[in-house]
Amino acid sequence: MSGAPIIQEGKFVGAVTHVLVNDPSIGYAVFGDLMIKQSREIN
Repeated sequence: MSGAPIIQEGKFVGAVTHVLVNDPSIGYAVFGDLMIKQSREIN
């Protein structure tokens, strides 16, 4: 599921980055607003 989008109320809010093998209900994600902010800093 790495890189899978996270959708809440029909809106993109982030992406899954890691899921723990022993418990797939626990993992890490990156928030969409942070992705946008960092992409603007690169350009």
